[in-house]
Amino acid sequence: MNLKRNYKILPFNQFDKNFFWVFISSGALIGFLPPCPGTFGSLEGLIIFWFLKNLSLIYQLFLILGIIIIGILSSDRVSKFLKVKDPDFVVIDEIAGMWIGVLGKNTLIEFILAFIIFRIVDIKKPYPLKKSETLPYGWGIMSDDIIAGILTNFFVTLLIYIAKYLSLI
Repeated sequence: MNLKRNYKILPFNQFDKNFFWVFISSGALIGFLPPCPGTFGSLEGLIIFWFLKNLSLIYQLFLILGIIIIGILSSDRVSKFLKVKDPDFVVIDEIAGMWIGVLGKNTLIEFILAFIIFRIVDIKKPYPLKKSETLPYGWGIMSDDIIAGILTNFFVTLLIYIAKYLSLI
């Protein structure tokens, strides 16, 4: 993993000085995995939350709030020192969005559906997501994935409800 190769605009010591923020914003360096860091970040978020799904809803909400705050701070810091609006390796936004997408979900089918829907919504970026990216720095980086997570949770809930109503599951 060569951070200097990915961002030639800065001397490597800039990453050394800001390594903590790079580490956090990249999801413990998962964001440097080629070729699709957003998908790897979403998968990381999904796997981590699988182990948190049995916590009470209030604890899950506090964890999500915490990762959103940490995500805004770390992605803001990294985007400013790199002078890049949304660096590719920043995946804490995908992790937070994925956590919102699976909030209150418990079954494997819900988690798989959430992953698929979240990736589609995050990649296609329908109107409210695309508009929210215009917010400055960390807010813009995080906001589209927060909205994508909310939409994902809604669609997973709706699909599971319809499948149960039709006696498909």
